[in-house]
Amino acid sequence: MSSSRGIMSDVEWRSPAGRVIVAIFFVFLVVVTLAFLFPFVFTFTAGLKTSSTITDPGLNLFPKLPQWKNYLEVWQRYDMIGMFANTFYVAAGIVVGRLLVSSMAAYSISKLKPAGKRIIEVFILLTMAVPMMAYLIPLYVTLTDLPILHISLVNTYWGLWLPGAGSAFYILVLKNSFDQIPKEIYDAAAMDGASPVRSFLSMTLPLSTPILIVLGLLTFVGAWGDFLLPKLILLQPSLQTISVRLYALDRIFPLNLKMAGAFIALLPPLIAVLLFQRYMKSGLTF
Repeated sequence: MSSSRGIMSDVEWRSPAGRVIVAIFFVFLVVVTLAFLFPFVFTFTAGLKTSSTITDPGLNLFPKLPQWKNYLEVWQRYDMIGMFANTFYVAAGIVVGRLLVSSMAAYSISKLKPAGKRIIEVFILLTMAVPMMAYLIPLYVTLTDLPILHISLVNTYWGLWLPGAGSAFYILVLKNSFDQIPKEIYDAAAMDGASPVRSFLSMTLPLSTPILIVLGLLTFVGAWGDFLLPKLILLQPSLQTISVRLYALDRIFPLNLKMAGAFIALLPPLIAVLLFQRYMKSGLTF
């Protein structure tokens, strides 16, 4: 009995046609990998050049005389530690808020089965069809003067945390994930006297850890690079996230320092993805 390697068996792999197919797939994967890596490499090497050599004709990817001091200068002049702290604070708040709200909403729909469950799901699904630009102005007006309370969330992180906590997509993904947890587990817990809240905290969340990690990672990466809403809400420079602050400093610093700052800004989400990549496969499979 022959074993298989992915899309082909061992016999097919050893055949002439199989080797040609493997070579084609290998070349294709190399090309795709280089296409994805090129922006990162270009940004990194551009930060090692002078401003005049970045715009030289031709590829000129690697400089002849790397200017490593550019990265040290950017770190000091841009106050990267302060920008990292602001951005991490915003991203962490959005991750916690979104996972908390989405998981509770998904659990309510999946396991508590409220009246009008199908209608609720349809309305949640319909909100995904509305592009962000359509409700950006109403959202901004609301954040500048909250109904009933009549307070402004401009220049506060709550102006980003509260809108970021809601996500129809995350609710539906978690609802489908919770549906796969056997009902017998909850019936046994109910017989032992566990309340719905206890079942949510003790069983649903631990059993859904892989998908929660994936969604949390996606939220962190998205929040780290978000620009438009933070640009509107965070007007005070000391509060601004790294994407907004780099844009504000764009007219002050030369091009090579901008590229070095942009590459440094890419590192935290890139490191997060590398650290948690082993959870992504299990989470998506779950």
